[in-house]
Amino acid sequence: MAGQRQATAPAYHAAQHPSPAKGLCVEEIGKNESIKVSIDSDGAVIAEGDIDLAGGPLLDTAILRIEGPRPVVIDLGAVEFIDSSGLRSLLAASRRAQTRGSSVVLRSPSASVVRLLSITGTTDQFDLQGVAN
Repeated sequence: MAGQRQATAPAYHAAQHPSPAKGLCVEEIGKNESIKVSIDSDGAVIAEGDIDLAGGPLLDTAILRIEGPRPVVIDLGAVEFIDSSGLRSLLAASRRAQTRGSSVVLRSPSASVVRLLSITGTTDQFDLQGVAN
């Protein structure tokens, strides 16, 4: 249909890049027309762009890569849009974390992320840090 983005298979790019914001090493998991996903040197997943049908699989790949006994930290400050595909990725990570006795921390979630969590009643599934009032 006209005006819709075409979903493409995500490409995996494991490359080290300096982070312009912090000067820390970042591993880029991948990017496409919707999203860029990377892991910072502290092990947090950084998502930038839209978490939608095309971006969700990249987010899933990064989350699965860092899962362990510690809380999973996902920085969503640069997320402009999130749909049910993105919510599914976040909720699946939360369920897996709870099974391990851990949690998912959503760091600096954008207004669109906070709105989706609020509308769907899923805010309590996550630890929110840096939420703008």
